[in-house]
Amino acid sequence: MGNTGTDRSAQMAPGVDRNGMALLIGFDRVDQPQRGMPFIGARCEHLPYDLVQAALSSLQGIEMIVSPLLTDQFDAMDLAQQLQLGGYRGLYVVVTPVLPNTEIVRREIAALCPGMTVQMIPRTRH
Repeated sequence: MGNTGTDRSAQMAPGVDRNGMALLIGFDRVDQPQRGMPFIGARCEHLPYDLVQAALSSLQGIEMIVSPLLTDQFDAMDLAQQLQLGGYRGLYVVVTPVLPNTEIVRREIAALCPGMTVQMIPRTRH
């Protein structure tokens, strides 16, 4: 049962190139959100929310953007709007606490940003 969450997560966000970049926005560096997640093989770069637009305009090779569902500074809808404004058209992975139905939230974000692929990955704290 302990492997089930990891296997499910790996299926939810396949194809992360080991040379690709995952921007981790809104995570504390100590948190290490990549542990046990499908983007662990990517080059993970932490980025503050305030620098999202600058990063989108200057960085190449961003395969995915990863954020928590909710932080003190922003929520996933706020970030999705910023990504849309910056012209991002890739994968947006939202790491959530265990919720009864993440599909409702995923659909709301996807409707706001039709050019992005939105995936929700539940994560439990250890």
